[in-house]
Amino acid sequence: MTAEVNEPELPAPQPREVLTATRLRRWSEAALLLIGALGLICLAYPTFVLLEYLPQVDPRQVGPVYVGRPGGIDPRWIINALISGLLLILVTGLPVRRPTGTGSLPGAVAQGLGGLAVGFWALVGATILSLHLNEPCTYASCWPMHEQTAATLAPGALTAIAMIVMACLVNRLAWWIRALVPVVVWLGTVLIQHAVWTSYLLDIFQGPPR
Repeated sequence: MTAEVNEPELPAPQPREVLTATRLRRWSEAALLLIGALGLICLAYPTFVLLEYLPQVDPRQVGPVYVGRPGGIDPRWIINALISGLLLILVTGLPVRRPTGTGSLPGAVAQGLGGLAVGFWALVGATILSLHLNEPCTYASCWPMHEQTAATLAPGALTAIAMIVMACLVNRLAWWIRALVPVVVWLGTVLIQHAVWTSYLLDIFQGPPR
């Protein structure tokens, strides 16, 4: 009768990670998040630059009396819009394993806080733009001051919502989706806003209340 020989079990092969959480990667992500966070703090400048291209109807006057600098899209507008979009990508952090993988927790936190910063600067910019257009107004409702503020605020508010939603889906969506969705929302809405402002919205704002 022969004794059975128990062979040692070999460990199961582990999946090979393309990009591990090395010290270099952690420092790289921290640097990107820091640059993006500082950029969002300084987001006031490109925000006000883009708002300069949205002439406002003065509610204290009757007729097409504008406050601002009407004009088409020029290199200055394009540069500031692209800088803002780049900052939105920087606060997304780095993918955990590969570009098609999910993002990291620090990136999700930074993206969520970045969304709050974008919404804050959009609100501050829209409020300051109409602050000097306060009473006495031509109409009792101060038309179209509040409507102009809402229309001015729209791109920043939608982008802030998109960033917060993408941050909450850090474990469900690929990193590149979370990075690009806020940028697409931002660039798309500011382009639409600029296109319809002088061609459509100003005609409504300079008319009587609706």
